[in-house]
Amino acid sequence: MAAQTETISSIEKQIGSLEKSSWNTKKGSAVDDEAAIITPELRRARRHVQESHCYSSNYKLCPPNYYTLSLDERKTILGAHSTSQLCKACLFENKNFVPNNTTDGNNNKEADVTNSRYYLVVVQYVESINTKKLASELRGLRPPGPKRFDTGYFSDLRLAPEEISEQLTGYGHNGVSPFGMLDRSIPVVVCKSIKNVRPAYVWMGGGHRDWKLGMAVSEFVRGVNGIVLDVSEPRI
Repeated sequence: MAAQTETISSIEKQIGSLEKSSWNTKKGSAVDDEAAIITPELRRARRHVQESHCYSSNYKLCPPNYYTLSLDERKTILGAHSTSQLCKACLFENKNFVPNNTTDGNNNKEADVTNSRYYLVVVQYVESINTKKLASELRGLRPPGPKRFDTGYFSDLRLAPEEISEQLTGYGHNGVSPFGMLDRSIPVVVCKSIKNVRPAYVWMGGGHRDWKLGMAVSEFVRGVNGIVLDVSEPRI
C-alpha cells in the first residue's frame, strides 16, 4: 500500500510538472518552483485566453513580495519596457442601476453593455480612473435621443466591495483578470490610454495574485470584447 501511495504521488508530481511546462512563461519565471501551484482560477483564465486565440500571451510567476515593490521594480520582474505597460482591473458598480425591461426568447433579461450594474475597468498603474469621465463615457454608449440616460444615471459609480468582486469575477484581491470571469456578462472597459502604450504589449492580473498575464494590446481588447473609453488621467 505504501509503495502504491508513493507511486501515485510520483505520478501526480509528474503531471503537475508537465502542466507547468505547458504554460507559455517568460524566461526566468520560477514556474518550476514547488510553490508554483496551478489553481482552478488560473486554468479558467487561461482557457478564456486560449479560446480567444490570444497567441501573444505570456505568464509570469512573481515573487510573494511583488506588491510591496515599486512600479519600476515590478517592471523589471515582468521584463516590461515601461511602467505604462502594467495594468490592473477594478470592478465598478452603478448604484443607480435600473434593469432593462427587455428579455430574450427564454424570458431571461438580456445583457446590455450600455446599462450594466457592474463594469470591469482595466487601467494602467500610471493612470487613475476619473469617475466623472467614466460616467460621461458610459452614458455616451447610447446615441442621443429618448433612450439615452439622463445626466445623473451614472453619477454614483463606486468600486464594488472586495467580496462582491470575488463573487462575480471569481478572483481574489490583486488577482483579478479580465479573462475567465465567473460572470462573463460584465462588460470590460479598457482605458483609451492603454491603446497608446509602446511597445503595444501590457501586463495584467492572470487569475492569482502571484501570476501576471501579458499580451499584445490588440489581442487583449479583442479577447475580452473590450469597450475602449477615455476614462483615465495621468497620476500626479
